[in-house]
Amino acid sequence: MFFFLTLYMQNVLGLSPIKAGAAYIPVTIGVGIASGISTKLLSRTGTRPIMVAGTLLGAGGVYWLSRIPVHRSYLTDILPGLVVMAIRLGAVFVGVQTAANAGVPPDKAGLAAALITTSSTLGGALGLAIFSAIATSRTRQLLAAHTARPEALTSGFQHALIACSLFLAAAAAIAARATRTRSEPAPDPAPTPEPAVDAS
Repeated sequence: MFFFLTLYMQNVLGLSPIKAGAAYIPVTIGVGIASGISTKLLSRTGTRPIMVAGTLLGAGGVYWLSRIPVHRSYLTDILPGLVVMAIRLGAVFVGVQTAANAGVPPDKAGLAAALITTSSTLGGALGLAIFSAIATSRTRQLLAAHTARPEALTSGFQHALIACSLFLAAAAAIAARATRTRSEPAPDPAPTPEPAVDAS
Protein backbone atom coordinates (compact mmCIF):
# COMPACT_ATOMS: atom_id res chain seq x y z
CA MET A 1 0.00 0.00 0.00
CA PHE A 2 2.69 2.49 1.00
CA PHE A 3 4.67 1.70 -2.15
CA PHE A 4 1.78 2.32 -4.54
CA LEU A 5 0.45 5.37 -2.71
CA THR A 6 3.91 6.95 -2.74
CA LEU A 7 4.19 6.40 -6.50
CA TYR A 8 0.68 7.77 -6.96
CA MET A 9 1.36 10.90 -4.94
CA GLN A 10 4.61 11.64 -6.77
CA ASN A 11 3.85 10.53 -10.34
CA VAL A 12 0.15 11.40 -10.56
CA LEU A 13 -0.54 14.12 -7.99
CA GLY A 14 2.90 15.67 -8.52
CA LEU A 15 3.95 15.85 -4.86
CA SER A 16 7.63 16.18 -4.04
CA PRO A 17 9.38 13.30 -2.19
CA ILE A 18 9.36 15.41 1.01
CA LYS A 19 5.63 16.09 0.79
CA ALA A 20 4.87 12.45 -0.08
CA GLY A 21 6.83 11.33 2.98
CA ALA A 22 5.15 13.89 5.22
CA ALA A 23 1.77 12.55 4.06
CA TYR A 24 2.37 9.49 6.26
CA ILE A 25 2.81 11.45 9.50
CA PRO A 26 -0.88 10.93 10.44
CA VAL A 27 -0.33 7.18 10.00
CA THR A 28 2.50 7.25 12.54
CA ILE A 29 0.34 9.09 15.07
CA GLY A 30 -2.65 6.83 14.42
CA VAL A 31 -0.61 3.64 14.82
CA GLY A 32 0.68 4.84 18.19
CA ILE A 33 -2.82 5.63 19.43
CA ALA A 34 -4.34 2.40 18.08
CA SER A 35 -1.51 0.32 19.58
CA GLY A 36 -2.12 1.80 23.02
CA ILE A 37 -5.87 1.16 22.84
CA SER A 38 -5.39 -2.39 21.50
CA THR A 39 -2.93 -3.21 24.28
CA LYS A 40 -5.50 -2.23 26.90
CA LEU A 41 -8.20 -4.30 25.19
CA LEU A 42 -6.11 -7.47 25.02
CA SER A 43 -6.75 -8.56 28.60
CA ARG A 44 -10.53 -8.35 28.04
CA THR A 45 -11.00 -9.53 24.46
CA GLY A 46 -7.92 -11.62 23.68
CA THR A 47 -5.94 -11.41 20.46
CA ARG A 48 -8.39 -12.94 17.99
CA PRO A 49 -11.04 -10.19 17.96
CA ILE A 50 -8.34 -7.53 17.68
CA MET A 51 -6.63 -9.28 14.77
CA VAL A 52 -9.93 -9.88 12.96
CA ALA A 53 -11.10 -6.29 13.47
CA GLY A 54 -7.71 -4.97 12.41
CA THR A 55 -7.53 -6.95 9.19
CA LEU A 56 -11.14 -6.12 8.29
CA LEU A 57 -10.44 -2.44 8.87
CA GLY A 58 -7.34 -2.84 6.74
CA ALA A 59 -9.34 -4.41 3.92
CA GLY A 60 -11.85 -1.56 4.07
CA GLY A 61 -9.14 1.09 4.26
CA VAL A 62 -7.20 -0.29 1.28
CA TYR A 63 -10.39 -0.65 -0.74
CA TRP A 64 -11.16 3.00 0.05
CA LEU A 65 -7.68 3.93 -1.16
CA SER A 66 -8.19 1.88 -4.33
CA ARG A 67 -10.77 4.46 -5.41
CA ILE A 68 -8.06 7.10 -5.88
CA PRO A 69 -8.89 9.34 -8.86
CA VAL A 70 -6.46 10.96 -11.27
CA HIS A 71 -7.07 14.62 -10.48
CA ARG A 72 -7.96 15.09 -6.83
CA SER A 73 -6.20 15.86 -3.55
CA TYR A 74 -4.49 14.26 -0.59
CA LEU A 75 -6.93 15.56 2.03
CA THR A 76 -10.11 14.26 0.42
CA ASP A 77 -8.95 11.08 -1.30
CA ILE A 78 -5.96 9.69 0.62
CA LEU A 79 -6.02 10.91 4.22
CA PRO A 80 -9.33 9.24 5.26
CA GLY A 81 -8.14 5.85 4.00
CA LEU A 82 -4.78 6.31 5.70
CA VAL A 83 -6.48 7.02 9.03
CA VAL A 84 -8.43 3.76 8.76
CA MET A 85 -5.21 1.95 7.85
CA ALA A 86 -3.43 3.43 10.87
CA ILE A 87 -6.05 1.92 13.19
CA ARG A 88 -5.61 -1.40 11.39
CA LEU A 89 -1.83 -1.38 11.69
CA GLY A 90 -1.85 -0.64 15.40
CA ALA A 91 -4.40 -3.37 16.14
CA VAL A 92 -2.79 -6.04 13.97
CA PHE A 93 0.75 -5.39 15.19
CA VAL A 94 -0.27 -5.71 18.83
CA GLY A 95 -2.52 -8.71 18.26
CA VAL A 96 -0.05 -10.67 16.13
CA GLN A 97 2.94 -9.98 18.37
CA THR A 98 1.02 -11.02 21.49
CA ALA A 99 -0.43 -14.15 19.89
CA ALA A 100 2.91 -15.23 18.44
CA ASN A 101 4.70 -14.87 21.77
CA ALA A 102 1.99 -16.58 23.84
CA GLY A 103 3.27 -19.65 25.62
CA VAL A 104 6.85 -19.12 24.44
CA PRO A 105 9.38 -19.88 27.19
CA PRO A 106 11.49 -16.88 28.22
CA ASP A 107 14.64 -18.45 26.79
CA LYS A 108 12.94 -18.77 23.35
CA ALA A 109 11.46 -15.23 23.25
CA GLY A 110 14.28 -13.93 21.05
CA LEU A 111 13.78 -16.77 18.56
CA ALA A 112 10.03 -16.11 18.43
CA ALA A 113 10.60 -12.39 17.79
CA ALA A 114 13.10 -13.20 15.04
CA LEU A 115 10.62 -15.55 13.34
CA ILE A 116 7.91 -12.88 13.42
CA THR A 117 10.25 -10.32 11.87
CA THR A 118 11.43 -12.78 9.22
CA SER A 119 7.92 -13.83 8.22
CA SER A 120 6.81 -10.19 8.06
CA THR A 121 9.75 -9.26 5.83
CA LEU A 122 9.22 -12.24 3.51
CA GLY A 123 5.48 -11.60 3.36
CA GLY A 124 6.04 -7.96 2.49
CA ALA A 125 8.49 -8.83 -0.28
CA LEU A 126 6.19 -11.50 -1.73
CA GLY A 127 3.16 -9.23 -1.55
CA LEU A 128 5.01 -6.37 -3.24
CA ALA A 129 6.11 -8.69 -6.06
CA ILE A 130 2.55 -9.94 -6.63
CA PHE A 131 0.84 -6.55 -6.49
CA SER A 132 3.55 -4.86 -8.56
CA ALA A 133 3.00 -7.44 -11.30
CA ILE A 134 -0.74 -6.67 -11.22
CA ALA A 135 -0.19 -2.91 -11.37
CA THR A 136 2.45 -3.12 -14.11
CA SER A 137 0.35 -5.44 -16.26
CA ARG A 138 -2.67 -3.14 -16.08
CA THR A 139 -0.63 0.00 -16.74
CA ARG A 140 1.15 -1.52 -19.76
CA GLN A 141 -2.16 -2.72 -21.17
CA LEU A 142 -3.63 0.79 -21.01
CA LEU A 143 -0.48 2.46 -22.34
CA ALA A 144 -0.54 0.08 -25.30
CA ALA A 145 -4.11 1.26 -25.93
CA HIS A 146 -2.78 4.88 -25.97
CA THR A 147 -4.32 5.85 -22.63
CA ALA A 148 -2.77 8.92 -21.02
CA ARG A 149 0.07 8.07 -18.61
CA PRO A 150 -1.60 9.45 -15.41
CA GLU A 151 -4.77 7.49 -16.10
CA ALA A 152 -2.83 4.32 -16.91
CA LEU A 153 -0.71 4.58 -13.77
CA THR A 154 -3.71 5.30 -11.56
CA SER A 155 -5.64 2.35 -12.94
CA GLY A 156 -2.67 0.06 -12.30
CA PHE A 157 -2.42 1.29 -8.70
CA GLN A 158 -6.16 0.81 -8.25
CA HIS A 159 -6.02 -2.82 -9.41
CA ALA A 160 -3.08 -3.56 -7.10
CA LEU A 161 -4.82 -2.01 -4.10
CA ILE A 162 -8.03 -3.92 -4.77
CA ALA A 163 -6.01 -7.15 -4.82
CA CYS A 164 -4.37 -6.10 -1.57
CA SER A 165 -7.76 -5.53 0.07
CA LEU A 166 -8.83 -9.04 -0.98
CA PHE A 167 -5.70 -10.50 0.60
CA LEU A 168 -6.49 -8.64 3.82
CA ALA A 169 -10.03 -10.01 3.80
CA ALA A 170 -8.53 -13.49 3.49
CA ALA A 171 -6.20 -12.68 6.39
CA ALA A 172 -9.25 -11.77 8.48
CA ALA A 173 -10.73 -15.20 7.76
CA ILE A 174 -7.46 -16.82 8.87
CA ALA A 175 -7.31 -14.66 12.01
CA ALA A 176 -10.87 -15.73 12.89
CA ARG A 177 -9.57 -19.29 13.31
CA ALA A 178 -6.64 -18.29 15.51
CA THR A 179 -6.47 -19.08 19.21
CA ARG A 180 -7.86 -16.36 21.45
CA THR A 181 -4.79 -15.53 23.50
CA ARG A 182 -5.03 -13.06 26.36
CA SER A 183 -2.18 -10.91 27.54
CA GLU A 184 -1.07 -11.61 31.05
CA PRO A 185 -0.33 -8.82 33.50
CA ALA A 186 3.28 -8.46 34.52
CA PRO A 187 4.03 -10.38 37.71
CA ASP A 188 4.52 -8.36 40.86
CA PRO A 189 8.18 -7.88 41.68
CA ALA A 190 9.49 -10.07 44.47
CA PRO A 191 9.55 -8.20 47.78
CA THR A 192 12.94 -6.94 48.80
CA PRO A 193 14.05 -8.60 52.06
CA GLU A 194 14.47 -6.24 54.95
CA PRO A 195 18.03 -5.90 56.17
CA ALA A 196 18.70 -7.76 59.40
CA VAL A 197 18.91 -5.52 62.44
CA ASP A 198 21.38 -6.34 65.16
CA ALA A 199 19.47 -6.23 68.46
CA SER A 200 22.62 -6.28 70.60
